[in-house]
Amino acid sequence: METNRKQGKWYRYLKAIWYYKSSHMWCSFASAILLSVILLFFVTMWYMKDRYYKNLAETTYSTEQALLESVELNIVTQMEMYINYGSQISVDEDLMENIVEIVGEDGVLNALERKRLRDTLSRAIKVSNTIVGIALVSENSVLRQYDRMGMSIAAARDIWSETNENDLWQAFWEVQGMVHSKDVPRYVILTNPKCHPNDPNKGLIHIAYPLKNKYDSADMQYMIVLSFDSTPMYKLLKQLNPNQEKYIHAYVEDEDGEILMQMDEERQSGNKTQELSLTIGDYTWTIHVVIDKEILQEKVNEMYIQMVFLVILSILLIMLLLLFVTNKILKPVKILSSFITSVKDGNTSGQIQIEGTNEIWQLAQEYNEMIQAISQASAQVEEEHQLAIESMRMQQRAEREALESQINAHFICNTLNVINYEAIDSGNDKVSLLLKKLSNILRYTFDQKHQEVYIFQEISWIEQYLYLQKERMDGIFDYEIIFDADYDNWPCRKLMLQPFVENSILHGFESRDCSGRISIKGEGYKEFLKISIEDNGCGMDRQRDSMIQDILQNPLHAKDKEVGIGISNVITRMRMYYGEKFQVSMTTEQGKGTCFVFLLPMPPSVYFMEKQADKEYRANKSKLLAASPEGLGEVK
Repeated sequence: METNRKQGKWYRYLKAIWYYKSSHMWCSFASAILLSVILLFFVTMWYMKDRYYKNLAETTYSTEQALLESVELNIVTQMEMYINYGSQISVDEDLMENIVEIVGEDGVLNALERKRLRDTLSRAIKVSNTIVGIALVSENSVLRQYDRMGMSIAAARDIWSETNENDLWQAFWEVQGMVHSKDVPRYVILTNPKCHPNDPNKGLIHIAYPLKNKYDSADMQYMIVLSFDSTPMYKLLKQLNPNQEKYIHAYVEDEDGEILMQMDEERQSGNKTQELSLTIGDYTWTIHVVIDKEILQEKVNEMYIQMVFLVILSILLIMLLLLFVTNKILKPVKILSSFITSVKDGNTSGQIQIEGTNEIWQLAQEYNEMIQAISQASAQVEEEHQLAIESMRMQQRAEREALESQINAHFICNTLNVINYEAIDSGNDKVSLLLKKLSNILRYTFDQKHQEVYIFQEISWIEQYLYLQKERMDGIFDYEIIFDADYDNWPCRKLMLQPFVENSILHGFESRDCSGRISIKGEGYKEFLKISIEDNGCGMDRQRDSMIQDILQNPLHAKDKEVGIGISNVITRMRMYYGEKFQVSMTTEQGKGTCFVFLLPMPPSVYFMEKQADKEYRANKSKLLAASPEGLGEVK
């Protein structure tokens, strides 16, 4: 009996739910939306999951391949820097003389001699902070070693001790063999100990060199071993996984398969891995990148699990939102139904309170209008008429205020033209010319629609800019523009030459009061247009020259150096516009001037220029040349 009652209870619940669904419109909408979302999600998940994994794997592989080559090159560069430091120390004649004087022939050192030898070694490694320690080794003993870290640690342990001195003797005989056989290069790289005995977190790389004896190393008596901090190379290795992804592991091993350094603690790789490797220069080291596809797949699965959770949450939110919206939409239907029932009972005085503007509320409004008298309808029409008149008044006022606020660049330029006419009428041709050039400069600068222009327009603007600057600075400089007219229609970016011209004026002639000169030349070489901007100003010192040269090669360095921001911005624009074939160079000499040279190829976007009619091009050129009575200087 109890079971039957429970079954009957559930049957009533299900029947009530089915009745509620059948009698409410929103349930049908919700069911359709829910099924559509679920179907779309599973189709998308089934199709895109595998595609996304493959794309992520391919992208990761290609990215790591590029990073691997870059890191290998940087490690080689870092090692060459270490080797150069050691070579510089090993051929230091003063160092050798001091060592011979201190050690003597017997090789026995007292306390004072040991202190002097330690001071000599400490001075020798001041060439670089990356040198952690130095050891002076003879044929059968370590004469003295100096450790930067050991000076600040009580009871510090030496880098070279009885546990690893066999590596030193083996290195000594290898270096001596190189010296006698005159092999090049003359150094031996030691990888043990891998870390500092006083700091396990500080990695080390050791390089042994023969110490030059007088004029050559043939009679080798001593060997020096420099211990370098491997942290810079460890940082380079971490570039292979900048986002610290768990499925990427990188390490460096020597020719014996011993791991020299690794990005982090070695992980247990699954059965599905993909490995990239590259030999590091001539050092018999190999850098490896292991991509664990199983972890990569787990990451994709984890992402899709999160997506499933978000979809379920979204469906619930959609259902709640749909319930709220449909109830709100159907609210006027319920109200209208109750008023219709009231009308059936003879009550025609009631008015529905309108709460919205959708179609159903419009139906309720029509019900009110039907109940209301014709006089009320007339009054409503009059009210709507007044609202329409007020709306027109507001629209007219808005249009008038918009017209009154249209003071822009055209107004400024037109005002300058009016002043120009006044100057002409008063016979002041000089002011007229200055106003005309200023107006042309403003129109050219304010025109936001045309950022890609022809080179003759840019040169014409530069000529007028130079003219105004010359007048403003009381003629402390002169200028010439020599341009090949056959290349007038070469595409360029607006105002791309202005920062270099401005640099010549502001920095080149800052200490002059006369005799300055700026020369701008344009020569065509079929596929290239060569433009040079040269001044005879004060030039640049070596430090600034080096910084500007670096910025020309990589404009991003301007942020670090906090100089040449304007030049870096325009170089970036020119490279983006002209592509990889674009070239720029600079020569400067302090006290004699600076010269920038640009090789401009035909940009990839040249086709937009070809869409302009030749007639428009000639008309624009004629107007620009007419605006500048003195033309473009000397034009070939």
